[in-house]
Amino acid sequence: MIDVRQLSYVYSPKTPFAKQALADITMRISDGDFFGIIGGTGAGKSTLVSHFNALTRVQKKSGTVLVDDIDLGAKKVDLKRVRAKVGMVFQYPEHQLFDDTVEKDVRFGPKNLGLSAEEQAERARQAIELVGLDYDEFASRSPFELSGGQKRRVALAGVLAMRPEILVLDEPTAGLDPVGKRDIMELVVRIKETTCPTVVMISHNMDEIATYCNKIAVLGRGRLLGVFDPRALFGTEKALREGSVRLPLVTEIAGKLNAAGVDVDPAILKEDELVQAILKAAENA
Repeated sequence: MIDVRQLSYVYSPKTPFAKQALADITMRISDGDFFGIIGGTGAGKSTLVSHFNALTRVQKKSGTVLVDDIDLGAKKVDLKRVRAKVGMVFQYPEHQLFDDTVEKDVRFGPKNLGLSAEEQAERARQAIELVGLDYDEFASRSPFELSGGQKRRVALAGVLAMRPEILVLDEPTAGLDPVGKRDIMELVVRIKETTCPTVVMISHNMDEIATYCNKIAVLGRGRLLGVFDPRALFGTEKALREGSVRLPLVTEIAGKLNAAGVDVDPAILKEDELVQAILKAAENA
């Protein structure tokens, strides 16, 4: 669904402040993927995904980005169509809230699509309920009076009201406590299963990446170091080192147990797998 070919991007080109953010990126995100993008600070992750809904435009002679049949490098791009297809939720999305009620905030996207008032209202109701908020309780409340987790859900509802096929999340659990992180990721899984079949997620949380993603792109200094499945990635020291990527905590623990003589697979990625492996090792001891 998203085809990136030899994409490069330079901030402030042809000036003394020019900075290469992306260099010759080629990758494909398929329908149904839960696609992770990782790398150290300044690797180009946010610049890359901002191309996916034309928030950042493809520079002339700097590659191609296709979303289905839409060429985002063309002179004329139907931005409403692209942004209805690709929903973008930025890091700390609660900072994007601006209207005086939750319903008005969520209706903003559908209104910009030119939908009728009835359709706007229906989409707002469905999106608010989809993110786990009671419409009757929250619709008329100010989004600025809500808790941090509730604000994040409202911001997500505003994107979902556009009914995108692809949901792009930039650090969706940043700043949340462990319970909040788990709740948001469970919500994302539910959205993927019911509403947006394709999810792209930037994260520094390797446990989330390992648990949820079926493909992972590793960026380092604006270059693509490779696209891996999780088990292949976390056994590839070069990609981890060059991308300034740490192992998931679960994998670190499994490796240390294995090194200490406990019969567990050192490449375990998920908590439940580790628990079962420890129980099995204890039974066989």
